[in-house]
Amino acid sequence: MHPDKIPKLLYELIKNSRRSDRDLAKVLGFSQPTVTRTRRKLEDDQFVRQYTAIPDFTKLGFELTAFTFTQWSPGEGRAEAAYKWLETDPRVIFVAEGSGLDGKHAVIMTMHKNYADYSDFVIELRQKAPVESSVPFLAALANVRKHLNFASLQDV
Repeated sequence: MHPDKIPKLLYELIKNSRRSDRDLAKVLGFSQPTVTRTRRKLEDDQFVRQYTAIPDFTKLGFELTAFTFTQWSPGEGRAEAAYKWLETDPRVIFVAEGSGLDGKHAVIMTMHKNYADYSDFVIELRQKAPVESSVPFLAALANVRKHLNFASLQDV
């Protein structure tokens, strides 16, 4: 498949990853074997990390999404130890290093059934990771104005 056609396939998969290769081939104007080979290559090369559903989290009992902006305490290897712990906590859905908000080093995105669960997470974070300071932003899932959706990225 020509390299400029790869983004088209990726965007179609972002819109709906459950579509069959045959359906994708029809929509894109490619042959079905070409779509199948290209999909496999995209998966092998980690362009596609996973196929997943984006549910209504409130129907699963989650009330909060928390964005915790964190500054790690100085020290060799301390941040790496924190990242390893964060990888093991099932409430953690995204972690990235960055900068901003008065010198914060990372953002941690977590999902919580209620505020008490978030409070427990923060206590654990401070016990298990070298947190110098953190700033939370708590988003009530009952007040979502636009749901998580990557389909519009093709228009960027």
